[in-house]
Amino acid sequence: MQQKAQFSKSKVSCLVRHRAGNYYASAKVGGKLVRRSLDTADYNQAVIRLPGVLNEMRGARNAAAAGTLGAAIKDEAHRPDPTLKPTTATYYKARYASLVAATSKMSNNPLALPITKVSTADLRVMMDTYAKTNAATTYNGTLTLLRRTYARAIEAGHVSADPAAPLKRLKPMKRKYDLPTAEAFSAVVADILAQKKAYSKATAAAVELLAYTGLRKSEARSLRWRDIKKDHLVVRTLKGDDIRQVPFIPAALALIARLKAASVPCGDNDPVMLVRSPREALSASCERLGIDHLRVHDLRHLFATRCIEAGVDLPTLASWLGHKDGGVLCAQVYGHLCRKHSMSQAGKVVA
Repeated sequence: MQQKAQFSKSKVSCLVRHRAGNYYASAKVGGKLVRRSLDTADYNQAVIRLPGVLNEMRGARNAAAAGTLGAAIKDEAHRPDPTLKPTTATYYKARYASLVAATSKMSNNPLALPITKVSTADLRVMMDTYAKTNAATTYNGTLTLLRRTYARAIEAGHVSADPAAPLKRLKPMKRKYDLPTAEAFSAVVADILAQKKAYSKATAAAVELLAYTGLRKSEARSLRWRDIKKDHLVVRTLKGDDIRQVPFIPAALALIARLKAASVPCGDNDPVMLVRSPREALSASCERLGIDHLRVHDLRHLFATRCIEAGVDLPTLASWLGHKDGGVLCAQVYGHLCRKHSMSQAGKVVA
């Protein structure tokens, strides 16, 4: 008995029907016959979908060499790119790792699919899942990595279009900063010291260092005693990958004097901050004292807030914090403090 053909031709060129009912696009790509399902048994729908699928098939000249979406993202995140700053390259590696963690329990994980088969709908479900456990700024960074991945895949001929293009960036919500008063902050430092653990003194010093200089945690970890000058410190490794100077406020000067008096190692290459992060001690102290939770990064906001309350102008503060926008970001984040300070100062003017 003659076996029934798997596919039968239709009235439209390159449109064939599988004997199970669904329609397929059928065309030669790179000298080989390639068929791709149109995911419909309706003839009219198949005719509508056919041109777009044919364009994708013919554009993806090396589709056979493509791997999974997850492998493509990993390759892009770890690809040496001389146009990227080292901090950005590290950031993309972290975004890939967070995407793998967030999607690991998805029943139909798009990362496991061939990149040639992933649709916009697949990516939307994946990124919606990712957004549930990650901040908007982190989501946006991961979306940027995803789009870089597809740009590379298009260059390699693995795909012909970017299904991530329709996905929108998220608008970060403005965070309300409930920062401690000077008295409450002093209580936090004293509480950390009172624990009398092996690294209590070093941890308390790290908390003060971050709050009195406005350094990012990564910058503070990279700070060496050779960077400590008479009236300022030099930041050599930061988000913008250049050098800036941060003048010492009186509290910072006092802290440096105390550290030197305590005979901590002060060689040129010795670290100023002796713990990797004071996060756990900071959280535990806030819980013990019954005050609002403080993140390590909130210490940077605390520094900025105290500077504004003391009358430091935004462009100057921006230069201390390492911003390159002349104070635009500071105005967005701390503008309400400036207005509050301005009103309080107006009351002191005697006509």
